[in-house]
Parts: sequence; structure tokens; C-alpha cells
Amino acid sequence: MKHNLTLNGITGIIFGIFSIIFSWFIKLFLTNFSSGVGVAGFLPISFFEIILGVISLLFILISYFTVVLINKKRRKKIGLKGWDSKAKKIRKIFLALLLIGGIITLLLVKVGHIKLIIPTSLFLYGISSIVVKKYTVGNTILLGTLFILNGLLAMVFTKQLFMLWGMAFGVYHIIYGSLGFFKNQEN
Repeated sequence: MKHNLTLNGITGIIFGIFSIIFSWFIKLFLTNFSSGVGVAGFLPISFFEIILGVISLLFILISYFTVVLINKKRRKKIGLKGWDSKAKKIRKIFLALLLIGGIITLLLVKVGHIKLIIPTSLFLYGISSIVVKKYTVGNTILLGTLFILNGLLAMVFTKQLFMLWGMAFGVYHIIYGSLGFFKNQEN
């Protein structure tokens, strides 16, 4: 079955690499802020939060457009034109949960539960991955389940939040993409 929106193959690998870099950068930025080292250590908290939000938004946009551009090349290669109905549904599901996640994040910041942002993002992405299974050919149920498990671990091991987030979005996507890549090489 051909479809034209996927994180299987090189797209998942690149997305995973971006995620690891983002996770490492945010962790470094937060560590510098909390220890008072470098420029980040001298920022007022409100400005620091704005910078974190902007960096996160940039990550989302860069990742999204990278996935779209790679899939556009893939669509041309396999002879598909435009987004098929399944790809549109997948995008709508992830966009809806991204918007819900954004609202939840703002509420968590407002009430001071910042440590719940990462577990929440893992839960929402995991749920999205499970919901889109009927529109995909990859094993998104397993991917979604792993994300949800990482979300639970992130709630327990709060000192490991960025490692768990990086493992989920980075390592899991690299593995998922690699499995898809090698599977496509066999076909």
C-alpha cells in the first residue's frame, strides 16, 4: 500500500536526529540558566520562558517542514501527486493534539507545574501515534505505546525528563525510521 506521509525511512531518522539535538540544547540552556552560567544565567525568568517557547516553536516548525519536504520528494519518486486522504487525516490528528498540547502547556506554566510539560507531550504524541494506526503502514501502535511508557517514566524520574524526551523523540524515531528504511530496501 502506497501512502505519502511517513516517518518511516530517512524522514524518521532525520526527525530523530533533530529531536536529540533539540533535547540536548534545551537541557544545556536550562542547566546554564539554573546554575547562573553564561548569558542564560543572567536572563530574567520571564524572558527565559519566552526564549524556551520560541526555541520549541522553531523545533516544531523545522521538524514539520523537514518531514513535509522529504515526503514531497518521496511522493514524486513513487508517483503520487498531492496529499492523499490518509495523509490529510494524519496531519489533522497530529495538529489537533499539537494545539491541545500547546493549550495544556500554557495552563501548566500558568499553574506552576512545568515538570509535567514533557510527560504531557510524550502522552499526547503517543496517543496520536496510536490513533493514526489505521491510516499508516508502520507499527505506530508500538511507537505510541513506547511514548506513553516514557511519559509515565518522566512523571516518576523528573530529573531525567530531557533524557526520556530525547530517547522517545530521538532514539525511537531513529529506530522506527531505520526499520522502515531497511524494510524498503528489501522490497
